[in-house]
Amino acid sequence: MFKYSLFILLSFSLLLSSCSSKKKQAELLELSKPMWLKERPHHPNYWYGIGITPKVGAPMFYEEKAKERALSDLSKQISTQISSESNFYKVEDTNGIREYIQSRIKATSSEFLEGYEYLDKWQDDKNYYAYYRLSKQEFYTRKAQRKADAISNATLKYQQALEKEAMGEQIAAIELYAACMDVLSGYMNEEAAATIDGEKTDLIAESKDRIVKLIQAFKIKADYDQIVTISGQTVKEGHIRFSILDSASNGISNVPVRFHYSGGYLMNELAKSSDSGDVPSPAFKKSTIKTEELLTAEIDLINLGRQVTKNLYVRKIIEKRKRNKEEVMVINQ
Repeated sequence: MFKYSLFILLSFSLLLSSCSSKKKQAELLELSKPMWLKERPHHPNYWYGIGITPKVGAPMFYEEKAKERALSDLSKQISTQISSESNFYKVEDTNGIREYIQSRIKATSSEFLEGYEYLDKWQDDKNYYAYYRLSKQEFYTRKAQRKADAISNATLKYQQALEKEAMGEQIAAIELYAACMDVLSGYMNEEAAATIDGEKTDLIAESKDRIVKLIQAFKIKADYDQIVTISGQTVKEGHIRFSILDSASNGISNVPVRFHYSGGYLMNELAKSSDSGDVPSPAFKKSTIKTEELLTAEIDLINLGRQVTKNLYVRKIIEKRKRNKEEVMVINQ
């Protein structure tokens, strides 16, 4: 009985000792926690990022994950900073365009994290913590250099666009003006000017204006304003020739055109102008019901936008223009 009581007493003592030891270890661990985990650091010259991840898997895995989260934490602060300094996404279009431009801001902020510094790490029983910082001076220096590089690149595209426009290659010019705007899409709420031929040029505004003027000058003309057909017969492809012309009545190549026929379905409703600016009409079958139908050809601005750029903002500028169209009366004999 005495031995049994002694065993119980020793076991209880060991349990108390173990609990006391664990409590002391927890207290020591808490004392060893760095200040940057107890209170988030702030400094006028730096952004700080802290990454936390569970200690699951190999150390290499969760250490890298904590680093990623710390850099993501940095990026969020920079995105907030950019957004607070800029009205860039408050432009003249729909919510979809605003969301696109805002996402470009966030993506841009991630590009400037190359100058980050590793500061410290810490871990407890469950989690691993990583601590990084980024100099604001380093960030703004890189930002200024990237902007200067973007303006230089955009200037080259703008000058190439001017050359293409002078050569009568309107679609190539529009593509280059769009590329100029795309290069500068991260700086739309900032001055993005270059000196060209001794004059200060707002590259974004000028590129937009030239795109609009070029498109507004496009005309579409048909050889005939009406044709006479026999009821029920198929009108062959190219029976009517449409031409895409500029303000000087010169043909414009590579312009997308969309056809519509009121008397039925067209097997091929899309086409592009040839080198001479010509677009043959698609084949269609004359209705046997109505005595008159309309074949309409219009410059397809939606496909033109997709053709010249991936930039959604520039596409919207192109799509908003008035669609030039030409109608041909098809008379049933």
